[in-house]
Amino acid sequence: MIAGLGLLIATSLSAPTVQGTTRLDTFEKRDLASTLAPRLSSGATIIFPQDPEWQNVTERWTKYLAPSFKVAIEPACENDVREIVKYAVSKNINFLAQNGRHGYAPELQRVQQGILINMEQLDHVKIDKTTGIVTVGGGTVYEQVINATYAAGREMTVGSCPCVGVLGAGLGGGHGRLQGLHGMSIDSMRRMRVVLASGKAINVSPTENADLWYGIRGAGQNFGVVIEADFQTASQVPKGSHYDVEMQFADSKLEKVLELMNQQIKAPLPPQLAVDIVFGANTTTLKPIIAINFVYAGPQSEGQKWSAPWKALGPLSFVEANFNWSELPFKAANGLIAAQCLKYGFKNTYSVNLKTFNTATMRAVYTSWGNFLAAHPNVNASTILFEVYGQQAVRAAPSDGSAFPNRFVSNILTVITSWYTTPSLSRTVDTWTSNLRTQMQATSGYDKLHVYQNYAHSEPLEAFYGYESYRLPRLQALKKKFDPGNVFGNYHPIPV
Repeated sequence: MIAGLGLLIATSLSAPTVQGTTRLDTFEKRDLASTLAPRLSSGATIIFPQDPEWQNVTERWTKYLAPSFKVAIEPACENDVREIVKYAVSKNINFLAQNGRHGYAPELQRVQQGILINMEQLDHVKIDKTTGIVTVGGGTVYEQVINATYAAGREMTVGSCPCVGVLGAGLGGGHGRLQGLHGMSIDSMRRMRVVLASGKAINVSPTENADLWYGIRGAGQNFGVVIEADFQTASQVPKGSHYDVEMQFADSKLEKVLELMNQQIKAPLPPQLAVDIVFGANTTTLKPIIAINFVYAGPQSEGQKWSAPWKALGPLSFVEANFNWSELPFKAANGLIAAQCLKYGFKNTYSVNLKTFNTATMRAVYTSWGNFLAAHPNVNASTILFEVYGQQAVRAAPSDGSAFPNRFVSNILTVITSWYTTPSLSRTVDTWTSNLRTQMQATSGYDKLHVYQNYAHSEPLEAFYGYESYRLPRLQALKKKFDPGNVFGNYHPIPV
């Protein structure tokens, strides 16, 4: 490990130091120590596979189609990131900047024996109490920004999972329970600080590099490393309180459950409401279950107007509670969403946007899930998640104002996550998961395949960057201008 504690190799006094020994890549290690380390701040750290920190730093949410690294570097400031990028490009070494480590785009596997830029030290959250602007560092995860904004009486759209990186998810759009009120995360963005492939750091906003402002919001992983971003927050819902209901239904109620959800979508769903429907598994009996998490951003008395019809369906369980915003990520869905933070095993995920539920298709999907679970008990931690969130503020933002498409074709985001620990199952799991997605797409209610970029797998680019004739050419032009060498081409890449 190279850390800011002293010197074992002659470098500048402010540079990180070299610790540990390795028989592997000795030349490269010396080159890092002599060429890169002197350019880094004393707070930066360089970690090698033989160091005890290696597994903790490089372990990812999923091992499926995962990248691999020969060195991990933890920058402590913007200039560190600039120097790491310049070094990697000069040596023609693939690299990946990460914070939450949840990305699963298949193209990530292109990064083999690369450089990992672990952004976790850049996890600052600063709130301007006058303007309500929150500045979020590139290594910040949702839990940190939720806690800080809640303490300040503010809120913004965040993802449901507390361990996901704010900017990693935000670059693809950033959807969440509060999107009906505040739009996608990118709709609240006001500025980004970005390191380009050249190592140059620039501001990107409506007034600075405004052309890139379009592309980086929705396809941002293609253009650079985001050091920090500013978001406009909003005043909290009353007392920061969210009405939560946990429900479970018998298999026989599946059609009634989905018909009611369709009715509420059509009503339409109020901007304060977010509903997660989950096909999960009882890990003891290996039988499928239907669970629902219902969250209303506001008083229980208002939320009950929407939860009462669910209670009238006669669920097996119906548990009401009120959580403040900082509690919600860990207590909603009985903690199931937070449990998804666990970094182990193989997780293969496919997605599709639905307009409404086709009950016949969903019955077939549920039956298929039960059969697959019975045949392969190792997948018992898998889930089929349907996210049904308010759409009002999402649709209010101009559709052509950013690279994020699909604002009017995202009533239901389906996330099929097959989670297993036996590598030999990979092909079987991939076939089943992708076929299930195809089955749901056939009756999605939309005329084309639409997918949220952060949930995308191997779909055509138009599915998550948009089918409008101007979208891909505009992104390609930006790519040629800001990353002509395709240095940032390992996450749903835009062809140069």
